[in-house]
This record gives sequence, structure tokens and C-alpha cells, in this order.
Amino acid sequence: MNKLSTAVVFSVMLAGVATAEKQRGHARAAVVEFSPVANISGMTYEAKRHLQASIARSLVEAEKFDIVDTKHTREASQAILGEVNNEGSAAAAVKVGKQLGVSYVLTGIVADYNPKGGGGLGSATLRTRLVEVATGRVVYSSEIAQKGTRKMNGTGVAEMHSNVLRPAIERLTQEVGVKP
Repeated sequence: MNKLSTAVVFSVMLAGVATAEKQRGHARAAVVEFSPVANISGMTYEAKRHLQASIARSLVEAEKFDIVDTKHTREASQAILGEVNNEGSAAAAVKVGKQLGVSYVLTGIVADYNPKGGGGLGSATLRTRLVEVATGRVVYSSEIAQKGTRKMNGTGVAEMHSNVLRPAIERLTQEVGVKP
């Protein structure tokens, strides 16, 4: 019975969060998992997931968008991820956006991911696009190159994220958006 009570409380909490998000009036968006270019071998599965979740969280905290849960986004986009992140066509991103019921899809490519690059500071480059689902139009695109803020001690996901990717995500969050 205790598990049932917990499930009911959790469901009510989720319903409250969903309602609160709708009341904020922000456009709904999805953040897909960014694809590393072929020559990047150091970016792990965990690093890609962490990047996706961190971008989503940052956009919500900055009150830019109401973001669909990244798990649902991964499920909707995984089979066609290469097409979704293809910089030449927005059709796959539109397909995922329609499936998720969102107005925008943020796609991206990790063009550089080097824990030892940038003179030992670490470096990363993110190429992003914000696709409007209704029109298929790219309403925002950028390339954000970021060097680390301090010397890297290793090549771990957490250190690379805090030292290099977090500042890049902050820049992306400041820049991306749509006019109501």
C-alpha cells in the first residue's frame, strides 16, 4: 500500500508541475541529444546525456521555454538522430517536434570535444539550431566555441562539463530564444 501512496503523490506532483509550466506561458520545446562529429572519440554516452539534460535545465531555469522531458525526447528522436541533427535539413526535427507536441526543437552537433585541448584547459564547440516546428524554419543558429576556465586535471565527464561545457551552455541560454 505504501508504494501505491507514493505513486499517487508523485503523480499529483507531476500534474502540478505540468500545470505550472503551462501557466508560465512559455513556448514548449524539446532538446535533442547532440551528435558528436565522426572524429570525436572522447565524448562518452554519459557526456552526451549530461549535455542534453544540462541544456534543457538551463533553458527552463532561465524561463526561455517549457522543455519536454529529455527521456521522451530521446525516445522520439533516437532512431533518426543523425537526420535530426543534420545541419542541412529541418524535416526530421519537425517530425520529432510534431510527435512530441512542441513548438520548437533545439538540435545540435558537438564539433569539438577535447579535454586536453585549448592548452590543457579543455575545449568544445557546439553548433546549434532552433527549428520552429510549424514552419520548419531555423529561427536561431549558432556556433559556440569554448575553452576551459582552468587547467584540466583529467579527462572525466564531470570536469569537462563544469570547466568547459557549462560556460558554453550559459552562453547558449543567453542567446537562444523566440519573440512571443
